[in-house]
Amino acid sequence: MEGEMQRRRLSARILLISERQRLLLFNIRYHSGFLAGMSYWATPGGKLRDGESFEDAAIRELHEETGVVTPSVGRCMAQRKFPWQMPDGEQVLAVEHYYVVRVKDELCSRALWSDQEREVVRDVKWWTASELAVSREQIYPHDLPTLFDLAHKLSVK
Repeated sequence: MEGEMQRRRLSARILLISERQRLLLFNIRYHSGFLAGMSYWATPGGKLRDGESFEDAAIRELHEETGVVTPSVGRCMAQRKFPWQMPDGEQVLAVEHYYVVRVKDELCSRALWSDQEREVVRDVKWWTASELAVSREQIYPHDLPTLFDLAHKLSVK
């Protein structure tokens, strides 16, 4: 059986894409605990609350992490499952659903960030597809350039 007693950590992630075709990513850097020294770029998003759907979590997390309010995130465009180590050291099976949200302006409000987010988010940057493709920094998920490309194709009618 897959990961016998391993807890599943369900989360919704958002590809937030501006009118300029740039993608918002957060630079996460841990200073303490099991992940101390780890640094990577990732999309906005986070864990589902009890009884929350992936879609509802995506809408809530997007608002909390960027200030962007949207009534809907549309259909899930991709899913990822992989082993992940939590900051407290727990090994979980991460189950992530990805959604695309488009915005006109490249803004990101930190107003609703949790204390933990304020502690670990070191930078906020809007990336072009070419910047993503050539970056030597750690970016999650590893196939984000492919997802970004797919999101672009989905929007071309």
